Amino acid sequence: MTYEEAPACDRHDSQVRLQLRTMHSDSARPDVLVGLFECPECGHERWLPMKTSYEDSEAAISAA
Repeated sequence: MTYEEAPACDRHDSQVRLQLRTMHSDSARPDVLVGLFECPECGHERWLPMKTSYEDSEAAISAA
């Protein structure tokens, strides 16, 4: 995830981007990966689902 793709902190008027702190699997939904994001200016934290698709990535392996 690039800086431009990171979510913005909703506690600021300007576009302050959150930074990814950790990633976790959701025990209730094991197919979903969630990220803990933190604002570098105010410390506000948000849990957000993360895109986990390998399509069009170098790690993609075709199922031939």
